Amino acid sequence: MADAKKDADRNPKDDIQAAHSDLITFLYEPKGETYDKACKALEANTGLKREQAAYGLFAVLGLYLIFGALAQFVCNLIGFAYPAYASVKAIRTSSKDDDTQWLIYWTVFAFFSIIDFFTDGILSIFPFYFVVKVLFLLYLYLPQTRGASYLYTRFIDPAITEFDKWLAKQGSAQGSASNAASLKKD
Repeated sequence: MADAKKDADRNPKDDIQAAHSDLITFLYEPKGETYDKACKALEANTGLKREQAAYGLFAVLGLYLIFGALAQFVCNLIGFAYPAYASVKAIRTSSKDDDTQWLIYWTVFAFFSIIDFFTDGILSIFPFYFVVKVLFLLYLYLPQTRGASYLYTRFIDPAITEFDKWLAKQGSAQGSASNAASLKKD
């Protein structure tokens, strides 16, 4: 939970820079002969650096999320596929820190998914909904941003704490009424 508190003080600009740096590292680290040949061929044939090609693919994906027939499916796949894979891997480890990270992600995801009930109405007003949703989901689960921890610490945990207090108050009020009713019978 200490990491979640620290995440609440993070600067989004630094997070974006960290994500960009990690993308560069990921694109240029060796991944085998086939990957290296394919990347070198792409660079030679297009004159684009790997990161430029990646950002171009992100732009195409963004356009598809606005105009594509399966935009909702692609968006949900991005929100489910990697987090589910990472969650299973986290469960298999003996460390509980990664379990907590993914449990927090799924908790925030569940709260956010309530909004999806209104997707048709939102799309009629805001056609970029799926682009924003994908960016939001990436913000939630990328290790550079740890957005789920931030939102959990800042909003969900305090809301649940208040709800627990309210439930306890309702329970004690109900218990008092029940005790008063049983005293009247005697």
